[in-house]
Amino acid sequence: MAHKLSDYEKQRLKNIENNAKLLKELHVPLAGQKRPAPTSIKKHVPKKKIEPKAPTRVSARLRGAAPETVESLPTEKEEKNNQTDLRVDRLEEADQKEFLQMLKKFPNTQPTTKKELEAEENSDAEVSKALQELQIRHSWQTVKVVTERITNCVFHPSPGKLLGCGADVIGQLGFWDVEGVKETEDGDEPVVYKYRPHTRSITDLRFSPVDSTKLYSSSYDGTLQYFDMEKAVFTEVSLGDDSLPLTSMVITQDGHSAWLATSMGEIAHKDLRSNSKISVYSLRTKKIGTIDLNPVHEHLLAIGSNDRTATVWDHRSFSTETDSITPLHELEHGYAVTSAYWSPRGDRLATASYDDFIRLFTLKNEDMTLHSAIPHNNHTGKWVTNFRARWNTSPLGYRHQHMAVGNMKHPVNIYSGESGNLIGDLYDSDRITAVPSVVQFHPNTTSMAVLCGNGSGRMVCWT
Repeated sequence: MAHKLSDYEKQRLKNIENNAKLLKELHVPLAGQKRPAPTSIKKHVPKKKIEPKAPTRVSARLRGAAPETVESLPTEKEEKNNQTDLRVDRLEEADQKEFLQMLKKFPNTQPTTKKELEAEENSDAEVSKALQELQIRHSWQTVKVVTERITNCVFHPSPGKLLGCGADVIGQLGFWDVEGVKETEDGDEPVVYKYRPHTRSITDLRFSPVDSTKLYSSSYDGTLQYFDMEKAVFTEVSLGDDSLPLTSMVITQDGHSAWLATSMGEIAHKDLRSNSKISVYSLRTKKIGTIDLNPVHEHLLAIGSNDRTATVWDHRSFSTETDSITPLHELEHGYAVTSAYWSPRGDRLATASYDDFIRLFTLKNEDMTLHSAIPHNNHTGKWVTNFRARWNTSPLGYRHQHMAVGNMKHPVNIYSGESGNLIGDLYDSDRITAVPSVVQFHPNTTSMAVLCGNGSGRMVCWT
């Protein structure tokens, strides 16, 4: 005899049917079902181009190559890693013409004087609201900007059009028109132009503070170059006879000179207006990973080193005639310091270290005190670029200081530069499948914009 359903069982079955119908209408997957990816998201798979058999510029000096000698053939692994010493500093004629046309849309509008902004009382509400409005709005899931692991990224300073720049470990520099779309025979493609101005990893990217047509890049290959945004031409900055494995750089606010850091614990000063020799100072015994100038107290220089310290220096006291240069402050960490950057108002120093902390130090009357120690997994390993706590230097970032840092679980964390509290995360599970280890804010847009890069040369932009 068939079991007769009770009124309770009838109502329960009816509720289950109604719930399933509602979930289907709302496009919510049932347990055990995989959520389909949005149909509007495209996967960007760049076409493979046949690489030129010879570089545009092939002199041994420009390639940093030693005189030819008889030596054993490289192994397959070495050949793959080296990829020869080809430099590509000019695109194919059609691409070069297209790129120059696009660059004309980026006028040199960067002000030549410091912004006069007012700081406000600490409030994370405005930053939190801005974060909630951010989305990845481009059609592609991610965009392949360079070939290998991204080491640095920056926005062009123009607030009117978004141009993302990314650099990788084999010396490539890619330019991505974030809002651009290129029609091809195979359908729409993102607008990306890729060069290889260096033969080894690009270690830093900086636009000149007074001339946004100049994008400077430093590299382990010992060269400092700038890309002319008006001519699409690379120019090498003469560093004299010294060949320094450059790890970081910063340009003074007047654009006249640059401070360079090396993997040998040295820093160097270069006058960008002349071909004069660089001045080199030995400050640490191990690699210096980052170097930064205080935006308010311009004589204060901060460096992060593998010797487990972040140090602050008065560069007015530097002298090439003595080796006994003493830092104003030596801030000890548990392991190597991967970044040390000043906040927009110059009153905070944010450091990241392999000891799994983001630290905030307060600068007051030339005294440095620890303000916050934020637990954060910074063990990126070999295949993920070191996490660096980057400040938002836009007007919003000046009013309410905050910073961004990658996360091994894939979100980008946004922390308050005043309280040290977590304000929010940037994460899109439909698009982000790798660690966005390299992060930068746009310096001039009225609304927040964030650029992220990962270990496979791919980038996304939050706007």
